Amino acid sequence: MKLSHILLGFVFIIFASCNSDSSTGNSETSTTDETKTDVAKPAGDIGMPDGKYKLTKGEPKLTWSATKIDGSSHSGIIPTKKGGFKIENGIITSGSMSFDMNGFEVTDLDGDSKANFDAHLKSEDFFDIKNYPTAKIVFNNSSTSTDGTKQLYCTLDMHGVEVDYIIPFKLAKENLKNGEYVYKITSKFYMDRTKHDIKYGSGSFFDNLGDRAINDDVLISFVFLAI
Repeated sequence: MKLSHILLGFVFIIFASCNSDSSTGNSETSTTDETKTDVAKPAGDIGMPDGKYKLTKGEPKLTWSATKIDGSSHSGIIPTKKGGFKIENGIITSGSMSFDMNGFEVTDLDGDSKANFDAHLKSEDFFDIKNYPTAKIVFNNSSTSTDGTKQLYCTLDMHGVEVDYIIPFKLAKENLKNGEYVYKITSKFYMDRTKHDIKYGSGSFFDNLGDRAINDDVLISFVFLAI
């Protein structure tokens, strides 16, 4: 197993500080493909030597948080399946991370409320896991600016729709008890669910929803170990 130096910012994962605010106004989250073509991408060494790396399942953690227009929210997890990436000349040039949508769940409810909520999320109203059991993020490129800001340029394939994102990420070296080390990759970004054709409860597409409207942006956060 190769352990060495080093997302988008994935993950994935990876799965970069975004070059513009998301639609929710969070300046630390990603942008979508609408602005990607206007972004200058300085090369910059991301801080790991060239080579192939795996994203371990030792501490995978990808969480989501969705809110309604009235401010109420729910959060949960998305299990990872496998992932890895390649670095050439200090840049992430390829890689991917896949996710098990059957394991998509809410974690702030329990009992019947949780069971009903999970079933609705997995239905055709939302992620339709019967037809789309796996999601995947593909790593296309990365950049590091002169101030150290790291970004991952990636494509998220979810619900059968591919959307480009620019994902901010942070990198930290972590020493292991055996004297070796790994790299901890953390990030958070906003996914616009409507771009992935998940429009249920969206005020952008349906009128007179009132406080039942669900915001289009879903906050995605992750923690991965690169080895």
